[in-house]
Amino acid sequence: MKLTYNKIFFCIFALLWSGLIICNLAKPEKRFSENENRFLAELPKYTNEKLLNGEFMNGLDEYINDQFVFRDHWISLKTMAERAMLKPDINSVYFAKDDYLIEKHDKSDVSEEQAEKNKERLIEFVKKYVEKLGEDHVNVMLVPTASEILKDKLPPFATGYDQDAYINEVIEALPEGTFIDIRNNFNQHKDEYIYYRTDHHWTALGAFYAYEQWAREAGFTPLSKEQFDITLGSDQFYGTLHSKVNVNVKPDEIYLYQIKKDMNYQLLYNLKDQTDSLYDLSKLEGKDKYSVYMGGNNALVEIKTNNMNGRRLLVIKDSYAHSFVPFAVNHYEETYMIDFRYFNVGVEQFVEENKITDILVLYNTMNFVQDKNSINFLK
Repeated sequence: MKLTYNKIFFCIFALLWSGLIICNLAKPEKRFSENENRFLAELPKYTNEKLLNGEFMNGLDEYINDQFVFRDHWISLKTMAERAMLKPDINSVYFAKDDYLIEKHDKSDVSEEQAEKNKERLIEFVKKYVEKLGEDHVNVMLVPTASEILKDKLPPFATGYDQDAYINEVIEALPEGTFIDIRNNFNQHKDEYIYYRTDHHWTALGAFYAYEQWAREAGFTPLSKEQFDITLGSDQFYGTLHSKVNVNVKPDEIYLYQIKKDMNYQLLYNLKDQTDSLYDLSKLEGKDKYSVYMGGNNALVEIKTNNMNGRRLLVIKDSYAHSFVPFAVNHYEETYMIDFRYFNVGVEQFVEENKITDILVLYNTMNFVQDKNSINFLK
């Protein structure tokens, strides 16, 4: 009897695995995951050298994981099983209070050598351009992530990278008055909707509070909320953190701040694509709705306005800047956004050719700490 049960179990198990293998072989290769908003691994090319050094097998393992049939459903099942085991975080995502998914940043995930290099390169860059443009024309803003500001929402015994300590080191080393420290500002507003619940970005409201502080410290009178038409772009936004755990949670809302005054915006993306809007509304139809702000990630974006004051702003940034720049552009004749992940022209040459008068370096702290493209600050 026991032998019969074992045979039945083995046959069922073999059939299931055979079915999965057949489905995986029959399933067309998927290049892009809409749910995870990223390109999936491709089948690695075989060479004897890659096999011997382990690169081929690592690539094959990544390819199988990414292309596995019903991948999104397996992620959901894995999340359910690990939550039942009372794990505090799953796939580096904390299930926090008030339905927040908050990204976990461990010290072990950060290369201290890279973090130190990034800090030193930033300091050298800022000192150089303070001499060129003046101390009132160069600013740095490293934005704490939700795990730093919303600590009271995290589960007990949650750990994380000490962003406060890193920011303090940067402030201490930079020329006085160049760093825009928004931590107190955000702590005062932490009970408001300043970070998305399902995504790693700040919201447009969070960006607005940071803009107000930046404007005052940069010598401008900040625009008020009353000077904008604030509209709901979408109430069905599921962000990057939701994609990591794929659970049933309340979606986020995306708000658009459109200035009432006619600024005659003229935008040029990557020297070829033109538009007259700071928002790409077509992005609201897809998964990556955050890309509605400034069209998402691009190497270079140029924005012209009818504010003919002769001032030109260069923003060196990550994607946190995308919901910030729609406020800042109104104080400049021209604004340029460059992303070191895609931008290969030297900064010095760019500043001279475009007669830049002001510079803002804007990243979320964890992106900056781990950025492997900071060498571009010195080009």
